Amino acid sequence: MKKRTISTPALLFTSVSAIIGSGWLFAAYYAATTTGPAAILSWIFGALAMIVVAFTYAELSAFVPVTGASMRVLRYSHGQFTGFMFAWITWISYVAIMAIEVQAIIQYGSFFFPSWVYPSGGLTFIGYVFAAILMLLVAIINFYSLRWLLRCNNFLTVLKLIIPIVIAGAILVAQFPVSHDTLQKMTFAPQGMKGIFATITTGGIVFAFNGFRQATELAGEAKNPQRSLPIAVIGSVVICLIVYLCLQYSFLAAVATDSHLKDWQSLNLSGINSPFAIILAKENLNHFLPVLYLGAVAGPFAAALMYGSSGARALYAMSMNGSIPKWFAHLTPHGLPVRSIFFNFALGMCLFAPFPGWAAMASFLTSLMALTYISAPLCSLALTLHLPDHERYFKLPYPKVWCFIAFYICNLLFYWTGWDILQKLLIMLIVGFVVLVVYRWYSGKRQQLLHLDWKASSWMWSFFIGQSIISYYGSFGGKGTLPFGWDFLAFAIISLVSLWLGVKYTRPVDKMQQDIELLIAEQHA
Repeated sequence: MKKRTISTPALLFTSVSAIIGSGWLFAAYYAATTTGPAAILSWIFGALAMIVVAFTYAELSAFVPVTGASMRVLRYSHGQFTGFMFAWITWISYVAIMAIEVQAIIQYGSFFFPSWVYPSGGLTFIGYVFAAILMLLVAIINFYSLRWLLRCNNFLTVLKLIIPIVIAGAILVAQFPVSHDTLQKMTFAPQGMKGIFATITTGGIVFAFNGFRQATELAGEAKNPQRSLPIAVIGSVVICLIVYLCLQYSFLAAVATDSHLKDWQSLNLSGINSPFAIILAKENLNHFLPVLYLGAVAGPFAAALMYGSSGARALYAMSMNGSIPKWFAHLTPHGLPVRSIFFNFALGMCLFAPFPGWAAMASFLTSLMALTYISAPLCSLALTLHLPDHERYFKLPYPKVWCFIAFYICNLLFYWTGWDILQKLLIMLIVGFVVLVVYRWYSGKRQQLLHLDWKASSWMWSFFIGQSIISYYGSFGGKGTLPFGWDFLAFAIISLVSLWLGVKYTRPVDKMQQDIELLIAEQHA
């Protein structure tokens, strides 16, 4: 049986390292333009939402203590079709994260080389060339080895924490004493509660907290998970929240000196593609630019490498499961999925056009993340109710209530990204469904289409149909027919129905238990 070797501090800082990516470089600016000083509330609400969802991951990881439990268990609890669709979403999200981190590097580079991007953040021809070079570099490094990156992960974690704090501190010192005259002349929350909620997704806040799952995914290897998980989950989110709040406040303090600022929507830095670089230049803090750019290159590139590796293995896994052609399962003599690595490079390059700029990519990624998050409360509650005697070292209090709230939060996060983003995601889901059906139809596996556990996927149809209708008629990018507030009630009903279906209709309990026990045994072997 595998020894538990990960200490509480190691679990905590692994999660901190996974959370802090390119979000700190942009989210403060986009949050301010959407909801002004009330962005502080958006950060706090976003952090609380992530903590609630994270604890359902913690219980699921305790129930099935294997690496990547949240994605692997769904196939065993709710069948092949549900498992494939969420594997498809997860794979696309990994590739998209790789692309957004490269986008972040290029956008910040445009401070010195404006010809790389358009004012909106979209890449110019030269920008595409440099994006291709960086993406290809990610693929090549993944092809050879990531070992060197893993060895310096602790050093990168320290850099990720120190650099944002140094930048925020430098700006606040330059502004001391902070003037709030301009801020006081304008509305605290120009779009009210609606704007505060929308900022959580469209302002990049959810994306900035992505990575909180890392501690829960490693829970099976923690020395004292009952104690370590709450500390790692809450601690990592709180530590990163403090960093983000410092950055947000320093940004607001810097723009408060602009007497020409009339409202937050009109906030227009001369280089919105690299907001903190502009702030440092504006405050005559150019000597901090090398520090900023060290963080703007090292952190995002390291994240791109890690998610490039995860994306290649996700595509390889789908191929091994027989959901897509075996061509993607080809391995080199060293065991690397080379075709998957370079196919992801091609797909990543295709994502720059439909989602021009970091903000557009972040909104799309938030919708993907919210979908992947949904699997944790669903599986956690289904396993708790169907396998109540299964041994686990971490239990949620009032699991029905907790899992419903977490499921509802994920539903709202998905909704707040707006109808324009959601319809693009729905198209990608339809493409995934077509790929699964067409491949099985023409690969001699037609009979298997009748045995994809369709009944166990009934909750998913309820969720997507309800989500699409309410989003289309809702107040977040939809027609606005369904007023703000009533849409929240509608989603509460959809969440309750979908979660009930997801708990009631699973794979047969004996098969589910047998497969999960086999999965755990393989992990321990």
